[in-house]
Amino acid sequence: MSDYLPTNVANQALDAIGWPDVLGDIEGGSREAQISLRAYRQCLQQLLRAANWSFARKQAPLQLLADASGNTPNVGTQVPQPWIYEYEYPTDCMRVRFIPWNLNNQADLVPSNNIQIPSTPLVTGIGQQPWLGLRIRPARFVVSTDFNYPPPGGSQTWDVQGVSPAGRTVILTNVRYATAGYTSLVLYPNLWDSLFRAALVAYLASEIALPIWSKLDRNFGLKVRDEQVAIVKAKLIEARLLDGNEGVPSSDIAVDWMRTRRGGGNWNGWGGGWDGAGGEGGSYWGSNDSLMLANGATF
Repeated sequence: MSDYLPTNVANQALDAIGWPDVLGDIEGGSREAQISLRAYRQCLQQLLRAANWSFARKQAPLQLLADASGNTPNVGTQVPQPWIYEYEYPTDCMRVRFIPWNLNNQADLVPSNNIQIPSTPLVTGIGQQPWLGLRIRPARFVVSTDFNYPPPGGSQTWDVQGVSPAGRTVILTNVRYATAGYTSLVLYPNLWDSLFRAALVAYLASEIALPIWSKLDRNFGLKVRDEQVAIVKAKLIEARLLDGNEGVPSSDIAVDWMRTRRGGGNWNGWGGGWDGAGGEGGSYWGSNDSLMLANGATF
């Protein structure tokens, strides 16, 4: 059997808890298979959210649902205040990491009584794409739920993340033609790095240890569960350290004088926020989720 199959990952988890039997197929229907299958997808998704894994990083354009300015045809205009644009939440997105500020298509709406930014650049010869090669400047965004734009009729609403018959998960921002950098759902084990796989094996083992051992030796199940929880913590510490070393760290510090300086700008500001202009701030960078472990601890 290929090593790059979910069944093999589940068998590694069974090995880790000392279970003597081997799964032929995680969907095979045995008691061990059913327990492993119920936990597998949830463990995979939660672990992806727990660190900014490099292999799962994806950047893609977002699908526009609404433009509060009314300047975009064929989309709605109802957007929760004080945001301008509303986008679909990608169906394979586990966590939004950032939305880069789009310098080529800046929003031109200016709050009333604010300073107007000159439309003609004060500096010439900067080229058509001055941001190329520069570090990412993130814009503010908020993940929300909106019931104004349910998915089209006939859509699969029970099996697709972020959609329901009533409404859907959305991303609110002031970036026109936005793209998002996010952690994507990577289902195939052959795309994972070795650290993630080892962490998932331990995480899955910690979740299935007690239900699998409960009929034979509950105390042993509790013991191996706690052992695997400790392994998960160690792997996540290493993963988060690697993210700091390999990722794109942000040294932006919100200080009062910068908020005031930005307050006289247009919607774009520096990063597209409202600092000094009032309104809901939102987030620049998506952080890691805390991971709820089988013994009740969070990490």
